[in-house]
Amino acid sequence: MKRRTFALALLLAGAAGCGDTTGSERVRFAVEVGGIERDAAQALTFTSDQGWEITLSEARVALGPLYLNTIAPLESDRRGPLERFGDLLLPSAYAHGESHLSSGRIVAQLTTQVEVDALAPALVAVPGGGDGVREPALTGEVWMFNRDGALGGAAVRVAGVARRDGVEVPFEGSLVIDQALVTTGGSLDAARRVRGIPAPVTPADGGALRVRVDPRGWFEGADFRELTAGTARDGRYRFTSQDNVGRAFSNRARARAAYGITFSPTR
Repeated sequence: MKRRTFALALLLAGAAGCGDTTGSERVRFAVEVGGIERDAAQALTFTSDQGWEITLSEARVALGPLYLNTIAPLESDRRGPLERFGDLLLPSAYAHGESHLSSGRIVAQLTTQVEVDALAPALVAVPGGGDGVREPALTGEVWMFNRDGALGGAAVRVAGVARRDGVEVPFEGSLVIDQALVTTGGSLDAARRVRGIPAPVTPADGGALRVRVDPRGWFEGADFRELTAGTARDGRYRFTSQDNVGRAFSNRARARAAYGITFSPTR
């Protein structure tokens, strides 16, 4: 609640500090969430950077709150083999460079927490929508939270099959936001938030903020063959934070590349 109260204070301060129409006008807008745009009649199948053909049967994420910020995104997110290898050694409290971002100024927010089915391309309206001021934003920030029900107490849950070189690996796993994700000098809040998502949008009254989750990069750097050294349960291998797949998943599911934010002036 402290974070939400602070964000609202920043919004009000921003509105009071601007004398022209841009930045001083309070706005309310719809918020819609969903997976990537695709043919829903087909399974989501893609090839990872490690050459695994992955078909997902489940991909759920619990998000909220969400903020739009005036700070500019990093110039690039180019990551070489050494950086990807580093993902597999230690969990990161930051989403690939977001620690270099300053605080900026929040101009809009969604305080509702919501579960997103990343395999469903149809957008779903979030009750209550969002609010803010009519001022250009450059980036978005989403927070992740653990949720019961279909997510089973996790922030992200995924299942599917990975295939390569005649090897088929049915898998499942989850990401729980807890102290295990916190690195030295970090915090649990830093571990749960994804900053620097490109979002060059200007909130407008009566418009719609649209957030899409793209799970295709969640397993960048992961080698599923490692899972077959374990024992399958109920026909699936479960990855954990202690193996290659789980460490890659923990970092990439919290990377800004997994999220897309746009704004439509009309619903």
